[in-house]
Amino acid sequence: MKRATAQTASPDHRISTRDYYQIFTSVLMVILGAIILVRSLGDASTIMPLLIGGGLLALGGYRLNSVIKYFKERRKWDHK
Repeated sequence: MKRATAQTASPDHRISTRDYYQIFTSVLMVILGAIILVRSLGDASTIMPLLIGGGLLALGGYRLNSVIKYFKERRKWDHK
C-alpha cells in the first residue's frame, strides 16, 4: 500500500489513526528534546544529553515539517 506524501496528496485521502499517532509522537519528540536540552545546559554534565535532546528535537521538527507540507499541499487540492 502506497502512503500519501505531499507530492501524491489527493482530495479524497483521509488521515488514518496511524497518521494522527505519528503527528502526536512528533510533537512529543520536540517537547521532550527541548526539555532535555534545557535541563542538560544547566548542568555541567556529559555530551550524551545534548546529543539525545538535539536528536529528538531535530527528528520531531523534521517530521512536523513533513506534516505541514502535506497539509499545505492538501489545501491546494481542496481549493482546486
